[in-house]
Amino acid sequence: MKRLFIIITALILIFFVLWNYQSKRFHLERQTRFMMDTFVTVYAQGPKQVSKPAVNLALARMQEISVKFNAHDPKSPIYAFNHNNISITDPEILELIQKAQDVSKESSGAFDITVAPLVELWGFYSKSYRLPTDKEIKKSLRKVGYQHLIFNKGKLGKDNPQVQIDLGGIAKGYALSEAVKVLKKQGITSGLIDTGGDVYTVGKKGKRFWKIGIKDPRAEGILGYIEVEDLAVIGSGDYERFFKEKEKRYHHIFNPKTGYPTEGVMSVTIIYSDPVLAQAWSKIPFILGAKKGLQLLEKIPGMKALIITDSGEKLYTQGGEKWLKF
Repeated sequence: MKRLFIIITALILIFFVLWNYQSKRFHLERQTRFMMDTFVTVYAQGPKQVSKPAVNLALARMQEISVKFNAHDPKSPIYAFNHNNISITDPEILELIQKAQDVSKESSGAFDITVAPLVELWGFYSKSYRLPTDKEIKKSLRKVGYQHLIFNKGKLGKDNPQVQIDLGGIAKGYALSEAVKVLKKQGITSGLIDTGGDVYTVGKKGKRFWKIGIKDPRAEGILGYIEVEDLAVIGSGDYERFFKEKEKRYHHIFNPKTGYPTEGVMSVTIIYSDPVLAQAWSKIPFILGAKKGLQLLEKIPGMKALIITDSGEKLYTQGGEKWLKF
């Protein structure tokens, strides 16, 4: 009887030791903060003494990026460039702008970070939306064009003082990539970063893939989901910021050649290892059209995409039917 008691006691002790070990090992730290005009959530799985400071550091890095790359923050070099014509010398900003310029060239100008005057004209910055006249649009277009940005000896200048840049179409992707670096440097092998629907998954969620929903662009809920690890899932849609005039939808993704919001595509979802390029390329099918945009996306090794047209047609990069689940 005494021997049985000792065995039972030992088993109970082993159970609590294992339970304590597992609970520490699989603690899921989660924190949410508001930045970049959205709610940002970082998840990290692991011992609490590791995951909690890792999440704090990741969010702090994203907050730093949020300020530095914010065209409307007077402390940002981008604000000084736009309003005071002061050249940008910050190497981090220059590197991201160079990536944006590369996408602009590869997409024949479809992606363009100088569309800020158009965004302002249509009221998307102030949220006082308006339908401008053709004359106003033509005047704004004189200030638009990625070719007006000039790199010279570690500085970014412009050949037209009225040109302004907005890195909103690429900065969230950069914030995601930097937060991932922080988590991995802190030893996190399982986690997820969500910037208002754009996500990056670190490793797996335990032994399973992360399941990421694909939003329905015209209804509540999702169209389906994908299972991923170590990949970004980035979406762009005409439902994110828009207004209606006489039942016509005008959204925040502009064609830099016409000055008008694009037509023909409702949403684009990109799955790719680099969230910076994923965010930039998610805009291309809106401007070039679904089919031409898809052709360009298919030329990028490893990039997967789902494009939904205004008619509801779904276009996938090769093999898309296999990774999207309903």
